Parts: sequence; structure tokens; C-alpha cells
Amino acid sequence: MVEDEKMESLVGIKRGLKDQKELDLCTEGFEIGRLGKLMGSDAWNYTGELDHLYDTMLVKLDSLARLVEKSSAKVLEQENHNMKLRHKVAGLE
Repeated sequence: MVEDEKMESLVGIKRGLKDQKELDLCTEGFEIGRLGKLMGSDAWNYTGELDHLYDTMLVKLDSLARLVEKSSAKVLEQENHNMKLRHKVAGLE
């Protein structure tokens, strides 16, 4: 019984660490404890923190969107280059 409780405790700790790592990837260190304050009756006190969380996420999304746009342009450029090479090899040029 005691071993079961220890295992449940370890599983809870591991889950918390995993959750924190995932949250860190999204929000650059917005801790689970801070996020926990955003729930419940005192949540209205922490709207600034929530705004900060969203701002951080929006900055990351904007950055990712720019990277996707650049990657798409490079893929299109490479496809056009490949098409020209195929035409050249086929003697259509």
C-alpha cells in the first residue's frame, strides 16, 4: 500500500515535470504554479499574467508563421529549379 502511494507520487511528479517542459516550450518559462493562479476565485488578480502568456505565445506564433513563409518560398524556388532541369534533360528547352 505504501509502495503504491510512492509510485503514484512519483508518477505525479513525472507528470508535473513533463507538463512543465511542454509549457516551457510554449511560453518560455511560464511556471505551472503561475498558471495555477489563473484558475479559481483569485483569477481576476492575475489577468496581467494571462495577457503576458498570450503575448508570448503570439510572438512565437508570428515567428513560426514567418519561418513557414520563408520555407514555402524556398520549396517553390526549388520546385521551379527542378522543373527547369527536367525540361533541359528532356530536351524541351
